[in-house]
Amino acid sequence: MKRRSSEDAETGAGEGKRAKSAAAEDAEDTGGDERPSRRSTRARNSNGGSGNATAEQAKTAGAKGSAASKQQQSQRGGANGDGGGGDENKSTVELVIPATVVTYREGASLAEHLKLEGADGPTAIDVAIPADATSSANAKLRARQLWGTDVYTADSDLVAVLAHAGYYHPTATVPQNLSEVHAVVRAAPHPEDGYPSTSRNGIRSRSWGSIRDGCGFTVESARVVTVDGATTTLTPNASKRKVVPTFYPVEKEHIVHTRHSAANNDRKKGLIREVTIQYNLCNEPWMKYSVSLVADQGFKRSLWTCARLRREVLYLETHSKRYELSCSPSTKDDEEDKFKWAVSKKALPLEKTHEVGVPLPKAHVDVVADNLKWGEILWGSNSVIIRGKEYNVVRIQYIPRQ
Repeated sequence: MKRRSSEDAETGAGEGKRAKSAAAEDAEDTGGDERPSRRSTRARNSNGGSGNATAEQAKTAGAKGSAASKQQQSQRGGANGDGGGGDENKSTVELVIPATVVTYREGASLAEHLKLEGADGPTAIDVAIPADATSSANAKLRARQLWGTDVYTADSDLVAVLAHAGYYHPTATVPQNLSEVHAVVRAAPHPEDGYPSTSRNGIRSRSWGSIRDGCGFTVESARVVTVDGATTTLTPNASKRKVVPTFYPVEKEHIVHTRHSAANNDRKKGLIREVTIQYNLCNEPWMKYSVSLVADQGFKRSLWTCARLRREVLYLETHSKRYELSCSPSTKDDEEDKFKWAVSKKALPLEKTHEVGVPLPKAHVDVVADNLKWGEILWGSNSVIIRGKEYNVVRIQYIPRQ
């Protein structure tokens, strides 16, 4: 690993120790996989960083920020033991968006845009991240290009920082209605004891020693902008119990025109929603399986499917078997919930299911996979994959826990 800059030559011994520590840390976290070494501050800044928006864009962003700052939003707490959404914090804060807009570039440093002694104190910028850059395919995210905790080095990748701070969990699929993710970052002094390494929300940051020049940054807020211009504020999940969003695109609603509405469409605009009902193995009405029924219903934690499973148990059927997916809530704040995938020994009617209990007792199921992480459960258009094994499903039903 290269030293940070030629100006730090006099502290070469200390840098060498940190380099060895970082190398050992990488070997431990990645099983010996090589990670890209850090470049010097001078070399990183030579990349050009993230380009400033044009004056017109900045003016437009300033106008939006002025309007947004007049709105009051509720500050939501992290997920807690009662089922994903957590208690709402009733205090309100102003969301102030800086006029300076910077476009995110993968791996580019923010150093040239951040100053500790700006006109109004430490500078703050609004970084716009295109939707395509938010997926788990982001090379800098995969390489864990981030150093520090809460305060990060200026060359830390912002997508990796947002994932580490728990604003969202990157997945391979980008939601179809996602336009951009915006993050407001502010310059911050270097921590006196250096940048510590921590594991949060499925990603471990790297450590780095004391730095004399420049500054680091903190993330003040993050928000999602959809293709239709709607904005949703994201909340961090740094210290609360971990709940990971699926972040899978919800299928477009299927709408059919009735004969009456088609004839009077211009006048009444009548529409009805098509709902497909199937009969389960006990000849009771269930919903036909659709990926939209297991997808997150929004960006709020309470709308994530994994949080919903704290309150309900998901049952899925093939043409011959019934499976149960249940959640085992974590008892520790820094641990992720675990899930259990089991097959019913016999498909029970709804009334009988409520009698024996939901989720079903051990006497009624055979456990196929236990201690599952949410990332080990993959949803397809007509199947679910559990730890690499695919199950073709046709029906689905949520039943409240007892």
